[in-house]
Amino acid sequence: MTAPDRAAASTSTDPRGLAAVTGAVTLMGVGSVVAKASDIEGPILAFHRAWLAAALYVGVFLLMGNRVTAAGLRAAAPGGLAFGVQLALFFSAIQLTTVANATMIIALQPVAILAFFSRRFGETVTRAEAALAAVALAGVGLVVFGSSESPSWSPAGDLLAVGALATWTLYFVGSKQARRVLGAFEYQGLSLLFSTAVMVPVALVFSGGFDPGPGKWWWIPAMVAIPGTGHLLMNWSHPRVPLALISELTLFSPVVSVALAAAVLDGETVNALQVAGMAIVLGALALLVRN
Repeated sequence: MTAPDRAAASTSTDPRGLAAVTGAVTLMGVGSVVAKASDIEGPILAFHRAWLAAALYVGVFLLMGNRVTAAGLRAAAPGGLAFGVQLALFFSAIQLTTVANATMIIALQPVAILAFFSRRFGETVTRAEAALAAVALAGVGLVVFGSSESPSWSPAGDLLAVGALATWTLYFVGSKQARRVLGAFEYQGLSLLFSTAVMVPVALVFSGGFDPGPGKWWWIPAMVAIPGTGHLLMNWSHPRVPLALISELTLFSPVVSVALAAAVLDGETVNALQVAGMAIVLGALALLVRN
């Protein structure tokens, strides 16, 4: 574990961590579109994305001369279990409703972070940060409202996205706690072991098996390579960037998703109201980062 990873708390911002978060949210935004395009049932996609990534990251961790410990497994368990459920809920939501709705509902996470978890990590949220987050969330609301007439919209998908929002917030907090004692590769790999374990019964019960369908297997490594790398960068940044700032910057991810989905997916249109909402989000984030 490197010296920066041993920091007790992240009350200041490392420019390298900020760059990592920016890259992470961009890759995760692209990943949402990849998940939609795969047309694989949510629990099945979540299971294969979890086990393949777990094998990759645990393998790299072991090849670096490290070993898995009981203490490491205990630290990684909360975040890993939450992430497994979040994957299943979000991948299912994005197959049912629009990319815009699913990703923008997830983007409401900063509200929970700011309200319930910032003080837990010794981070002070200023009024300016709270105001900018509120402006960004208002932009998110415009995007969601503008997509309500889309043929791809589904209330059931939106409800699953709300569940994904709750578990995504718990994963964020669990990751912040775990990264105080675990390195990025160690946490990424060990947490995904728990994500895989929780997805085995979920996939069996709700999808009846693990087969993604003919000609769809190649989507699995694509999900590990694109959003999976985003999650690695995010976990690496946790000791270097305050939790509140990371959660606020994730608002950029749905903007990427909506714009890309409109360009490459059928039925994912973007109207003037949504464009205005995305502009508000980007403007608020730019001021936030500048501050």
